[in-house]
Amino acid sequence: MKSTYYTVVRGYELDSFGHLNNAVYLNYAEQAKWEFLNENKLLETVQEYGLFPVIMENNIRYMHEFRLLDKVRIETDWSCTRSILHFTHTFFNDFTGLKSCRITGKLMFADINRMIFDIPDELYDFIQEEKH
Repeated sequence: MKSTYYTVVRGYELDSFGHLNNAVYLNYAEQAKWEFLNENKLLETVQEYGLFPVIMENNIRYMHEFRLLDKVRIETDWSCTRSILHFTHTFFNDFTGLKSCRITGKLMFADINRMIFDIPDELYDFIQEEKH
């Protein structure tokens, strides 16, 4: 399944070279994840189960810099097993079309006691249905 999220590079997110700070890419990826869950009414489901998404792994490959006021488009591919949600965020400069970054990773769900749970059925089914 795929999702798309947009944002704009703000001045306070730049490094001393005028590029988007490398750590901010993770912030953007995190926001794209929350927007995906919220827009598809899956955040409510996860909260009803008393679960929280927990990042297990992020692998980042930087390719081209972003600069002040660039429009960022993040296209995400989602897939899952019963216990792990896999994602690939691909960052594009929406003005130039250049690919800037790719973040691949995994997340799981845990409760307040840090017990790990399978992906809620509604989320699992939503992602699996979109593949067919």
